Amino acid sequence: MKGADLSGPLYRYLGHFQQSAVAHQGHNRSGRVTLAPRHRGQTPITFERGALHRQLGVPEGQPIPERKRAAALRGDYGPTAKKRAAFAFKGALAAGRATAAQNRQR
Repeated sequence: MKGADLSGPLYRYLGHFQQSAVAHQGHNRSGRVTLAPRHRGQTPITFERGALHRQLGVPEGQPIPERKRAAALRGDYGPTAKKRAAFAFKGALAAGRATAAQNRQR
């Protein structure tokens, strides 16, 4: 894909996953995003953009408050929210954001 915009928020925090136009191949109208792995042996990651914000009742673009974040990680909002919160705050997305923050400090 020529001319793909690689500066959006999706590419700022996805760390070790491929940050190229290939990542857009799995993006469809339903909001699901599939990220192609950068390294051999990794499986692609598929997630729904903004789903945790909608489930917690927080407008997209605003940070999730700490109390709601902790409640989602405990499972107070249900098992799906717990999985999404673990993915966002402790999983691959969180690791990528931490790496991006370290790179910005250099």
